[in-house]
Amino acid sequence: MASRSPVFPTRVSYRAFGRQFSRGEQVLLAALRQLGDPAQQAEGLRQLAALGLDAEGCDAFRELLPLLATPHAPIELLPAGSPFISASELDLLVCLLRIAQWRHARPREDDVLAPLRRQLACCAAAVHATPLILRQRSLSPVGLRLLDPAGWLRQR
Repeated sequence: MASRSPVFPTRVSYRAFGRQFSRGEQVLLAALRQLGDPAQQAEGLRQLAALGLDAEGCDAFRELLPLLATPHAPIELLPAGSPFISASELDLLVCLLRIAQWRHARPREDDVLAPLRRQLACCAAAVHATPLILRQRSLSPVGLRLLDPAGWLRQR
């Protein structure tokens, strides 16, 4: 499989974030990275369950990974075990938080990112049903692209 060039390559170490990056957020990110590695997928699912996600929530995240691997997806996960956090991974956490706060998160179907947005909405609902607290952060232009109001149906 050909390697994609990073969409937003800025990376920072976990230590640089200090207290700004909660233990739960670290576990969620580590679990998502592990889901992408067949040898570590079972451990990733175990960690998601330990965060309070039910089987449906775990499946939502498992179904998200192939969508993140598509060429037009603006979020790229770093490999399992990486001591760094990419800006796009932080965008993923913020998108989950913000989408979970919307009353009805329904993406427009006529957009190339619709499948990814739909799955993000499922993942956001799963996270919202857990005690996991995601922190509010600024979004990069990449994250703003995912939350672009033109890509979502407005509630009437």
